[in-house]
Amino acid sequence: MNEADSIAAAYAFCGQLARAQDKDHYIASLFAPSERRPWLWALYAFALEIGRVRAVVSEPMAGMIRLQWWLEALSGLRAEEAAAHPVMRAVQDAARASGVAPAALAAAVEARQDELYGKSAVGAVAAVFKVAACMLGAEGEAVSAAAGESAAAVTSVTAAHDQARASYQAFRRQVPRLPEAALPAFLTVALVPLRLRRPQAAPWRRQIAMLRAAWFGFPEI
Repeated sequence: MNEADSIAAAYAFCGQLARAQDKDHYIASLFAPSERRPWLWALYAFALEIGRVRAVVSEPMAGMIRLQWWLEALSGLRAEEAAAHPVMRAVQDAARASGVAPAALAAAVEARQDELYGKSAVGAVAAVFKVAACMLGAEGEAVSAAAGESAAAVTSVTAAHDQARASYQAFRRQVPRLPEAALPAFLTVALVPLRLRRPQAAPWRRQIAMLRAAWFGFPEI
């Protein structure tokens, strides 16, 4: 398998992983330009991989070791191992192609390390929102602010409804300032009002909520 085929296979693997385990983000990625969708699949597969560490380890140190591998691979210290890992290979290629700095991805890993010791996952989720927007060609203060409020809304929606509402409203105030290119990166935030009303909403309802947000804007709460 040549280099191009190998990278294409890595992206395909990430797309399948996102579609199977993170359907909401996968559906949202379909609103992005077709040439950029594989970059988002790589990012969301990466987020899945680092996000599941906490659930599979019995003590924080074991999780730190697992997450340290991702940090080292991102920094280029594990080139051979990274080349053999489809998610790492795809996310590294996506970062190079889109101009995302490795430090932006490392921020998500470091936030997951902090989570092992009881801190919130907001930092990791915000980093993913921000990188997704960057991969779509959108950066700046408005993107950073929207990423932070989005992360606060989606991470608190199941347990802290008042916080979720407040953060979602703050996110909506940022939307007019966002570059249009960034909107697919934030479409899953449109699920917050639905999840507050219907915590177990069927997949088709979730898809309709994102479709309406893409066409008509993010709903009021």
